[in-house]
Order: sequence, then structure tokens, then C-alpha cells
Amino acid sequence: MAKPKSKPQLSLESAPVMDRWGDIPEGHWCRRFFTEIRALFRDEDFAELYQQGGRYPVSPALLACVTVLQYLFRVSDREAVECTIMRRDWRIALGLTPRYQPFHPTVLVLFRRRLVAHGRSRQLFETVLEQARALGLLGQKRLRVDATSVLADVARLSRAERVREAIRVVVCDLWKQYPEVREVAEVRRLYEAYGEERWLGAGSRGDREDLVTLAHDGQTLGAACGERPVRKKEVLARLLAENFRFAEGAPPELIPEPEVPKDHIVTPHDPDAEAGRKGGQVVVGDKAHVVETAGEGVNVITDVLVTSPRTEDSTLTDEIVERARQRTPEADTVLADSGYASAHNSRQAATEGIDLVAPPRGDHSKAPVPASAFQIDCAQEVARCPEGHRNCSWHRRGRGILIRFPVEACAGCPRREACTPHRPARRLEISRDYDQLVRDRARAATPAFKNLYKARAAIEATISQLVHRCGLRRNRYRGAPFRNLHILFAATALNVWRLLQCPTA
Repeated sequence: MAKPKSKPQLSLESAPVMDRWGDIPEGHWCRRFFTEIRALFRDEDFAELYQQGGRYPVSPALLACVTVLQYLFRVSDREAVECTIMRRDWRIALGLTPRYQPFHPTVLVLFRRRLVAHGRSRQLFETVLEQARALGLLGQKRLRVDATSVLADVARLSRAERVREAIRVVVCDLWKQYPEVREVAEVRRLYEAYGEERWLGAGSRGDREDLVTLAHDGQTLGAACGERPVRKKEVLARLLAENFRFAEGAPPELIPEPEVPKDHIVTPHDPDAEAGRKGGQVVVGDKAHVVETAGEGVNVITDVLVTSPRTEDSTLTDEIVERARQRTPEADTVLADSGYASAHNSRQAATEGIDLVAPPRGDHSKAPVPASAFQIDCAQEVARCPEGHRNCSWHRRGRGILIRFPVEACAGCPRREACTPHRPARRLEISRDYDQLVRDRARAATPAFKNLYKARAAIEATISQLVHRCGLRRNRYRGAPFRNLHILFAATALNVWRLLQCPTA
């Protein structure tokens, strides 16, 4: 497709100029979208995504705005194109003229592919965020963060269904692309057995005999493919390696489920989608970490991070704080739930000039005399048990500290049977940031902390808006780069909607 030619001056025949019916007032969202959002996107900002020559291009600025509206109204590509024809509010928002020629829905698909291929996935999000910055909405002192699951656009499959579906895709592509293999008896047998598409997702696990048969057929199909570039051939090979052991002259051996790698393929149609657990349920897809301002007025999403559903929130805190310092230098407080909290994170955030306000994790030790009952001074390397006995050694090991108490002190202690029944003397293992943890727990009990932490609750409303207004929960696309794009588009659309609600915009 050819490079677009910028047309900065819109025609006087455009819908915002000509459509002056009284039932769409001046303050309506579509008129504000045209005056405040449509002008943010310029064709020349997307010019490097296109090549010289080719068919006449559709304005990428128009495609960007259509994408934002598509997420605001939760419509498909085809419905979005229909809205540019049938809906007055869309035509006013986009500045369309009577000479507007609708484009094919696949143009939106190609637009997304160009964004991903050129590393410009965040362009729409950053463009709207710059407008929020220009309006003074990013000058807040406080930020808040929360995470939510984003489900991949795939069905839940059992082990047998994964292998069976991978065999079907591979054998169908081999049969279609290479007619010469149709004369091979084994290929013909496999095509007749697996070539017909069947409904999946019932969760049937398949017995061991069925799985071994699938492994044998998958191995036979892989050998029939040889060096031919067949779609999903590598995915089938990986599925077989994750679920079976192969030995020459012996039937395939099924690998027990506990020994299957945690990052195993959960579906051949989106091989890099991973499975994790949320509230006791298995979640296939991604986890979106949303950061937004936490002021009194209009708040906007300042950053979005996408991780595997198995990633612990606390491992992202350092990155969230670092990015917050770069993107919103005015911020000095981050409000988060306990999933992001740790003594190390609190200390590290303080070095960045950020106050991490998050409930610290409690002492969940099952020991009758837990570590919290001891008086520990990390600076002096001194620890005293509830009976007043002092430690005899203090060893630093990696991120932890091992504290030992003298045998003679524990031998005559009245609490010995409850405190250390299986050792001659008590041992304590604490983190190097234990002193910070003690301070965090003491602070969390104060009224000032509880009053400050109240401002975090509003992030739940933001997550709800992303899910219900912008369709965040179920991903529209497959493949990690495009799944990330879906999450960024949803965040962009919500920011646009909030800018349109802003009285000062």
C-alpha cells in the first residue's frame, strides 16, 4: 500500500460542518471527539509504516480513530466499517464527507499488522497520553496500580485435544499445499482420520491408549512432513515432546501431568498463550497491570504492562516504580494492593523517591512462636527471643539471614517444646529487609495509612470500565504482540472517553 498523503485541512462538506441538526448538540461526545481527538492523529505520523507505490491508501489517522471508536462501542471490524456509513455520530466524530468511500474491514487488520511489524504498538496510547499531559492531567502526586486477567481467544483443551487439533492443522496444510503426498498411504490415512474439523473444548481427557495412539500418529505425520515448511509443524513437535517420551523400538510413553513443563502449550492455535491460576481457576491468556493517576478530578491511565498470568505481582513493582519515575516525574506515591508489596520493594521504591503504599504481608508462620514474637535489630545484628535470650550467631545468606540461639539457653527454656521441639536450639530465617518489613507493618496499623490507602479503591472502577465498556476481558486477537495490542487499545479508548468527559478538555 502506498504512503498516505496528509490532508490537514478538512473539507467544508465534512459532517461536523454540515450536520447541524438540533438533536446532536455542540457538547455531544461526537463533536468533542472531532475537535479534540481526531486532530491528534496525523497521517504523516504513520508514513514510515507504508511503502512506495501500491494501491491508494486509506488514511491511517482515520484508521486510528476508527480503532478507538471500535473499542469504545465494542464492535467488530466489519461492524466498525458499517458504523462509518450508517451512524451520524461516527461520521461527525471522524469528519467524514458525502464523498467518503468505505473501506474493506481487512484494512483494519493490515493496519494492526503494520503497527506490530514496525514496533509502534503503543503509538495510539502514547498519542492520547500526550494530550492528557498537555491538559495537565498527569501532574498528580499519586498513582495507583492493579492487575486483571485477560483471557486468550481460545478454548480450554485437554491433553488429547491439543495433540489431536495440532495433527489436524498440520495434516490439512500438508494435504493442501503438497498434492504429491496424497499418494502416500499413511498421509491419506491420517487425513481421513483427522482432517475433518470437530468441536473441541468439552474437556475430555482421553485415556492412555488414545494418547499413545495420538503420539504415534503425530510422530508419523512429522516424518511425512520432512523438511517441508508446513504450518504448525513445530508446534506439533513441541506438543509431542512435552507430553511423551520416545525411545527407538518402544511405544511412546506418556509423561505424567505433574512433570509436564509449566510453560507447556495450552492450545496449538495460540502457542505462546500461557496458563495460570486466579482464585482457584485456571486462566489462559495474559495479566494486564494498569497504572493510573489518583487525583480528585479526571484520572487517566498512564501505563500498561502485560505479563504472563503466572507472574507474581511483586516481581513487577520495581519496574512499575521505575517507569512511573520516567513517565510521571511529579508522582511521589504509588498505591497498590498487597500482591505488589514486599519489604524489598518498599526499600527499593524509597531509593527512587517513591512511597509505596501497600498493605504488607502478615506473618503466616504456623510456628507457635513466630519470628514476629522476637525482638530483632538488623543494624546491630542482635535478636532476642520472648524469654530474653540473645542470639549466638548471625549469618547472611543471599537475600536471607540465618539467626541461631545458644543450645544452653534453649535447653532450660520453659517454651522449648513449643518453640523448637525438633532441634536442640531455635533457628530463625528472615529476609535482609526484615527491619523494613517491621516498619511497614507498624505503619499499616496507623490511621494515616488507612486514610491514604482509601484512594486505591477507585482503580477497581477503572478495571470494571476496561472490562465492560472497552471489552478488555476477552482478547480479540491471537499471538502475544497482538494480544498486547488489544490491551493497549482498550486502555487508549478509556483514556479518550475520560478526556471527552473532562470539562477542561
